[in-house]
Amino acid sequence: MDRNYPLKREQLAEGVWFGSIADSRFKTNLVTVNLIVPLRRETVTENALIPIVLEKCWEEAPANREFAKQLNRLYGASVGSGVMKLGNSQALTLSFAAIDSRFALNGEDMLKEAARILLGMLFRPVKKDGLLEEENLSLQVQYLIDTIQADINEKRSYAIGQTVKRMFEGEPSGLPRMGFVEDAKKITPASATAAYERLLKESRVEILHVGMGDPSTAKELFRQAFAARGRTPAPTSPLALGEAPQTPREYAEEKPVNQAKLCMGFRTGVDYQSPMLSAMRLMNAVLGGCTTSKLFVNVREKRSLCYYCASRMDRIRGILLIDSGVDRDKAEETKAAVLEELDAVRRGDFTDEELEFARLSLLNSYRSVGDSTYSLDSFYLTQTLLGVEETPEEQGEKLMAVTREQVMEAANMVKLDTVYLLSGPESQTEGEVPCENQ
Repeated sequence: MDRNYPLKREQLAEGVWFGSIADSRFKTNLVTVNLIVPLRRETVTENALIPIVLEKCWEEAPANREFAKQLNRLYGASVGSGVMKLGNSQALTLSFAAIDSRFALNGEDMLKEAARILLGMLFRPVKKDGLLEEENLSLQVQYLIDTIQADINEKRSYAIGQTVKRMFEGEPSGLPRMGFVEDAKKITPASATAAYERLLKESRVEILHVGMGDPSTAKELFRQAFAARGRTPAPTSPLALGEAPQTPREYAEEKPVNQAKLCMGFRTGVDYQSPMLSAMRLMNAVLGGCTTSKLFVNVREKRSLCYYCASRMDRIRGILLIDSGVDRDKAEETKAAVLEELDAVRRGDFTDEELEFARLSLLNSYRSVGDSTYSLDSFYLTQTLLGVEETPEEQGEKLMAVTREQVMEAANMVKLDTVYLLSGPESQTEGEVPCENQ
């Protein structure tokens, strides 16, 4: 197809790529360094720790106060870190965001500064006797433990995570992105240093720039830094689509919650490569992915069976999740109502107005990708890791071509795999999670 794909990407070294999206709308630049590794039970926790450690302390600025001064001198630049799970892979991110050089009062090359700081964070963390410095490390281990515990305490996210865990039992994709508390407690300077060095050697590295600046100088600095290192990137395996069991699996768990959490996991048979992807996305929006969806209007509003009810689609793992907050004694009735609404979509029992509102809702989400450097970075990183070259506009074009019959066909492909109910006697602060994974 003859078109202008916005991401310009080239290989810098073994297993290292640099991609840039030039967008004159932004007065800022974002640069991310993403280390991609296979998800493994024995390494997931230590891997999650490393970007947290690297963000907080490196040789040129061993104290947070001094690092903050450096960033302030760069007109309030910011750094960050993150951990993402993508199918059977774990993505570890360091980021730098700042104004463009054209707005720098003293002529600073801001993208050069971005490369300098990111490479410093990546390759020159504070060490003592060849190991990651223990005091700093212990603080970040505790931060990791607190983060894992926070995920457990946020019961809506926890219920969704437990459902996915059971759908992918024994598979890498079922592992939590931040790992396990019991493993975090065992981390030592020696084990963390070994994990850090393994990441530098074995990870696939995707460096992305989004903004209006010229990244050529920064790109050359990254090229030189990585070319000087011996690397043997570990291959990542694609995620095979699973099949739903003949009889759905049902699980119940007791925890201190006032509002019970019902989560239903479905197999779609559709992944990011499927020609039915756009139809499945639109089906999900009609069913439970927007405010006019059948789950929202019928199960929540008209029948008052739950406090919320929404569906979200995971295109990578080929699953659809429907979760709701319910009174415990209404869980079975809510489950039956959800299945009734899915059957209605299968039969084509939805109006043209419902269909077009769902389509518009999705189109607006595609259009919003270009609203920030961070959303563009996330979108194109995911596309790159999946081996897909598709713009949000092209996704919108495919969506516009989806017919009512294709939505019905997609609904008939969906099979119930797992039902998970979390309930208990005590109150708990509730939070929200996105209802659609684009």
